[in-house]
Amino acid sequence: MPELSMARLFARNASRFSRLFVRLHVNKDQTFGGAAAFGDYLNSQMAVIQLPPGQVANALEIQDSTGNAAPAQGNVLFAVDAAGNFTQGGVPSVKQCVVRVPLTAAQILTLNTVPVSLVAAPGAGIALQVDAMVFEFTYNPVQFTGGGLVGPVYHGQTTNHLSGGVAAATILAAANAYVSLGPPITAFPLIANTGIDLYAATGNFAAGNSTAVVKLWYSQITLG
Repeated sequence: MPELSMARLFARNASRFSRLFVRLHVNKDQTFGGAAAFGDYLNSQMAVIQLPPGQVANALEIQDSTGNAAPAQGNVLFAVDAAGNFTQGGVPSVKQCVVRVPLTAAQILTLNTVPVSLVAAPGAGIALQVDAMVFEFTYNPVQFTGGGLVGPVYHGQTTNHLSGGVAAATILAAANAYVSLGPPITAFPLIANTGIDLYAATGNFAAGNSTAVVKLWYSQITLG
């Protein structure tokens, strides 16, 4: 078989299992096109799992061997859900999650009176614990005034989950800024079925037109 035809055959190597698309990329373990490239995936993914539209169940699970009798399933040791969040260590009651939330200037202006939702309420019997946060501030020509310390709080609450916040001075300054917050404060009381908001203590900001992005790492914990 010609070398280029073999490359095309490998590149098309794919399978479908109940609408789940799995594609393996070509592994160039010999010379194609005149260049030796063992293990070269052409700067592409080695393998891809593409989910069907509307996927709700976990995208990937690793289970133990307790479910040998069909159709029983084993205990989940590791799983990746449809949003890319994961459980690990055989503890399905705890899921590690991350979210990225862009902030407009209008949202920054009213962070005290109208906190921005970062994570929605997770449902009855489930609590959210904030683990860390990164605040990326992009300065535009008009500086903010006023405001206060910014951090993640439970919806309707004012207590910062983390040991530190984004200082108002960072948001008032005429410069880009990247701030990392964490760890969680000691003995923080969890509240079930309550979302996480971004809140500015003391008062609203005013006048500015800069924007920001919040990246929040959090745990979703099933209580009981």
